[in-house]
Formats: sequence, structure tokens, C-alpha cells
Amino acid sequence: MKIDSAARARLYALTAIACAIWLVQTCVEANAAGDLFSWSNILFSICLIVVTGYCGVNAVLGWNTKSAPSDQASSK
Repeated sequence: MKIDSAARARLYALTAIACAIWLVQTCVEANAAGDLFSWSNILFSICLIVVTGYCGVNAVLGWNTKSAPSDQASSK
């Protein structure tokens, strides 16, 4: 299954939004539990920040590219 760049950009954006929400939820729950600065929470938060940034950058780059016309994409 091949998807065009606009659909890929939307998937990256959705993933970035979901990871950002997950990061906020994790930080709020860890703060309420009193272990916000434990090593496991710090490592998990860094991983979520990296994934959110990567997906956000790819979403922006995907929206800035032009999709190939359907006749050129089908000939490949």
C-alpha cells in the first residue's frame, strides 16, 4: 500500500499530537504521584519529546512537498 505525501504528513501530525498529549499526561500523573524527577520518568519523557519532535518535523516537511500527479505515481 502506497500513500501520498499529504496522507503521510497527516499521519505524522496525528502521531505528534498523540505523543504530545501522552507526554503531558505522563508529567501530570508523575507530578501528582511525587516522582516526576525519577530516572524512568525522565528517560520516558525524553523519548516522547524526541518522537514528538521527529513526527512534527516530518509532518511539516510533508505538507511543504508537492504530491506527484496520479498518472506519474501509477507509472512507477
